[in-house]
Parts: sequence; C-alpha cells; structure tokens
Amino acid sequence: MAVLRLWILITGGVVLTITGDVFLKRSDGTGRPLYLIVGMVFYLLGCIPVVLAFKKTEFGLVFIVWESITVVLGIAIGRALFGEPVTLSRALAVIFAVIALTLSQK
Repeated sequence: MAVLRLWILITGGVVLTITGDVFLKRSDGTGRPLYLIVGMVFYLLGCIPVVLAFKKTEFGLVFIVWESITVVLGIAIGRALFGEPVTLSRALAVIFAVIALTLSQK
C-alpha cells in the first residue's frame, strides 16, 4: 500500500505541474496574464503531494519516479495537445524512463 500511495502522490504532483506547464505555454508572454497566474497556481499545488512523498521515502526514489513520469507524460501531452512529433530521441527517452522506473523499484 505504501508504494501505491507514493506513486499516487508523485503522479498527482506531476499532473498538476504539467497542467501548470500547459497554461504557461498558452500564456506565451502575449498579454494573457490569467494563463500565467493559473499556471503558477498549478505549480504551487503540485508541490504539496511531492512534499508528502519526500516525507515518506528516499529522495532518490522520489526524484527518479518524478522525472520518469514527467518525461512520459510530457512527451504524450506535447504530442496530444501541441502536435509535437514523436522523434527517435523522444521514443528512447520514454523507453529509458520506463527502465529507470523498473530499476528503481528493485
């Protein structure tokens, strides 16, 4: 149960910060301050579950899981929302992220 809770906390933090990233990208410095503010709020909210995860386990494990989930979701959302191509290097990044997640659980 503790591992599942850790994954939920970290994934929740990643989802909140990526949502913040999407709003920040949409703000693009062209007079859309609401998008900038909403993006910053999502970043702030994303810190809360990560702080809880840090309290429950090792720094290295949180960091590996955080970064790996961020890579996978970031590439998927970049493709889905912004039409970014899935290049060979991005596909390899996803593969290595999954490997890192697998190895971090051993």
